[in-house]
Amino acid sequence: MNIPVLRWGILGTGNIAGKFATDLGKLGGRAILTAVGSRSRPKAVEFAERHQAWRGYPGYQQVLDDPEVDAVYISLPNQEHCRWSLAASAAGKHVLCEKPAGMTAVEVEAMTAAAAQAGTLWLEAFAYRCHPRYARLAELLNNDAIGQPRLAQASFCFDGRALGRPRLWDPAMGGGALMDVGVYPLSLLRLIARFCGDDTPTAISATGDIVGGVDHCSAGTLRFPSGLIATWQTAISVQAPSIAHIFGDAGSIEIRAPWRCDEPTFIIRRPGQADEVVIVDDGEPLYGREALTVARFAGVGQAPACTWADSIAQAQLLDAIRAQLGVEWPVNS
Repeated sequence: MNIPVLRWGILGTGNIAGKFATDLGKLGGRAILTAVGSRSRPKAVEFAERHQAWRGYPGYQQVLDDPEVDAVYISLPNQEHCRWSLAASAAGKHVLCEKPAGMTAVEVEAMTAAAAQAGTLWLEAFAYRCHPRYARLAELLNNDAIGQPRLAQASFCFDGRALGRPRLWDPAMGGGALMDVGVYPLSLLRLIARFCGDDTPTAISATGDIVGGVDHCSAGTLRFPSGLIATWQTAISVQAPSIAHIFGDAGSIEIRAPWRCDEPTFIIRRPGQADEVVIVDDGEPLYGREALTVARFAGVGQAPACTWADSIAQAQLLDAIRAQLGVEWPVNS
């Protein structure tokens, strides 16, 4: 496949925007960072200079109006995703939107509909989904590497109390553990369930520690049509390992560094046998791989790594879990 070289604009200059820009620079000319937009002109200019972007704009719309921008990465706070995703699609730009795609499933439905109307690509930015390790995981499960998967577990927790990130604790900004990092284990567990046949849970149970309108910690269980039972944990006030495991009736798979994808890929354990280490990597930078995925499927509109239906289903699950937790967004968010 002839993959086009896209010229990128970035909306926002935060931590994740810097990581994305750094990885674009590692692609050796297969992607170009053209512009960055920030509410602050000095921040935009400094970011552009640091990452060798052509220009920095004191606003987001200027990036969308730039005719030399083909695709935009939306790295803004959660409550801004829908607004700027709609604007980017209307401007004819391909969109890579940071997770969670929207505050609600209704927003995500609107975002994908806008991309469909514009004839542009839209992709939720789960970088791990673009890694070839997960195609290999599908092969392992389809080939009964551990027999019938019965249980799965995944967690993503960190202590963000000293990081100075107000958005984590603000319901108006879509704060809380579930929306910040809980989306990762839920997305992975749904992917595992899909490999087993169907990723639509038939039962959902969730509980959490709700403070100031957001969950500081939460956990729960999902049951899927195949019989797979999956558990997840997430926190923004507790440090814990990021882990993922699948347990079948003939063995188990440990997924190492499930989100960063920077450690040996899988450890397969079977009773009475030595552990099997499976390594899958293509050498691409994590966030750069997202940019290449957008370029590869730009003419299609959506990428297999995370289809529009997948993002909508993920948002519907988040809606259902928040309802159980008692987390509600302010009316004007």
